[in-house]
Amino acid sequence: MKKCAPLIALALALSMSTGAYALEVPTDTVVQNLNGSQQVIKTYTIEPGADPQELIEEPFVLDGYLYTFADIVKADNHVEDVKSHTETVTVETSKDDLDVILEQLAPVIEYDDGLYSGTLSLDHTSLRTEATGYSTRSYTVSETKTIGQLDRNDMSYVPATTVKDGVTLNLAGVDWQVTGTDLVGEVLSPSSWQAVATYSGKAYYSAADGYITTAEYVGEVTRAGVESVTYRLTYLGTEYHGGEADGHGGDMLGSVPGAVLHALPFVLGGAGLIAAAVLGALLLRSRRQVKALQAGAGAAEDAEDDYEETEDTR
Repeated sequence: MKKCAPLIALALALSMSTGAYALEVPTDTVVQNLNGSQQVIKTYTIEPGADPQELIEEPFVLDGYLYTFADIVKADNHVEDVKSHTETVTVETSKDDLDVILEQLAPVIEYDDGLYSGTLSLDHTSLRTEATGYSTRSYTVSETKTIGQLDRNDMSYVPATTVKDGVTLNLAGVDWQVTGTDLVGEVLSPSSWQAVATYSGKAYYSAADGYITTAEYVGEVTRAGVESVTYRLTYLGTEYHGGEADGHGGDMLGSVPGAVLHALPFVLGGAGLIAAAVLGALLLRSRRQVKALQAGAGAAEDAEDDYEETEDTR
């Protein structure tokens, strides 16, 4: 089996190298005689980036003529396609205000994905705004109260807390003011007071951290460019008489249709693989048969030696 491996590897290499040189299959082949000029015209349609030089064939024989490459003509196949497209855009703002949001959105945008391109317009009905998140915030609530006509400036007359808009406020300060006096001897003394009390506290609320708006731009986009390239190769033919010198081998080759000639590399490659496999099987079988014959011959020699020993004993 080890002896078969190199043969199989060689057959694989030959088949791969043969396939590598296989030509593109033409989309059309015309054989004509134009004003006394024998021609074969082959047409190929390939991708724009492909190398047209790889389409050119070596001189070949067909129907008694030897053809050689003469000319190649290129024609681009353009394509144009239009379709509707929607592009989604998002913007962030600090306020949920339409004027502020529209300042962040352009009326139109240019779209280009490398294949389609065009101008898209803002669809105002598509605007959707939502908060990005919420945080707890606070603000100060203040209140001033006047407590009057007190007989003395005593803090017991001033409450320590008060309530405003549901928020409990704490006493922050008191300003005592004299509202009345009495003559005591020869001196005026305060007889009544009022307290101006200031209260303050914190109120808490939940506020959005920011806003995100989703908008859609709609319009038509166009795809235009070269989808494929068509090459028209012309081969000029001259009468070929090689068949007379080699047992009409040239005529036999010339009578083979062009499509069959293109398929020959693949056929030969496949035949090479089959032949290698058959050869490997035959070698393996022959090796087994040789081992069997050798084993039989060894058994016969042992039997003959036993017989001779028996005769000597007698």
